Amino acid sequence: MFRKVILAVLWIGMVTSGADRLRADLIPLGPITVDALSTTGVSFGYVGTLTQNDTLELTVTGDPCLQSGPAYCVNGAGVVTVAGTSPVGDATTFSGTFGGTTGTWDFGALLMEISGTSTVQIFPADAADGLGSGSPPLSLTLPLTTLSALGFPAFNEVDPTITFILADNLYTDNSGQFNLSQVPEPTTAGFMGVLVCALAGVVRRRRAARNAH
Repeated sequence: MFRKVILAVLWIGMVTSGADRLRADLIPLGPITVDALSTTGVSFGYVGTLTQNDTLELTVTGDPCLQSGPAYCVNGAGVVTVAGTSPVGDATTFSGTFGGTTGTWDFGALLMEISGTSTVQIFPADAADGLGSGSPPLSLTLPLTTLSALGFPAFNEVDPTITFILADNLYTDNSGQFNLSQVPEPTTAGFMGVLVCALAGVVRRRRAARNAH
C-alpha cells in the first residue's frame, strides 16, 4: 500500500530495493550544489532503510578550484582541469578523515558520506575520468551502481544522513562548486521512475473513487 504522499524526491536517482521503502522527506528539489568552500558539504536526511544493496546514479558537472588564481581546478574525480601546483591531467592525494572514515583521497574529488557507516570517493582518478589527459572531462556520470560497488561495507541504516562533500584539507582558498544532477532519461527502475508511476496510480485511484460517487 502506498502509505504517504512524497513531498520531495531525490532527483539523483537513489533507488530502494522495494516499493515498500519508497519514501523520502526533506530532500532538496533541483540540482544539488556542493560548494568548494564548505567544510561540511551538503546533507539531507534519507527516510527509510538504506543498505549496501541500494543503488545510486548521478552526473556531476563543474570544475571547482582549490588554489587562488583560480588554479588547480578539478573534475569530480579530482583530476586537474586547470593547472596549479600540478599540471592538467594530474591528480594528487592526501590523508584525511571524512564522516568518521580515515583514508587517502584525491584532492578535490567528490565524496559521499552515509551516517552510521562510512565515506567513499565516488569517482576514481583514473584514465576513464581524465587522468593523464590534456583535456579531462568536466562532466562525469555514474551509471546505476550499488553502494557496495562504490566501496561501502555491508550496512543497514534507518533514516541515515547522506552528505556530499569536496575532498580537501584547506578550504579557505577554494572557489567554485560541483553540481549534481539526475542522469538524463532515468530508467523506470530508478527512484524517479518508480515515484512517477506510484503517484500516477494514486491519482487514478482517486479519480475512480470520485466517479463511483
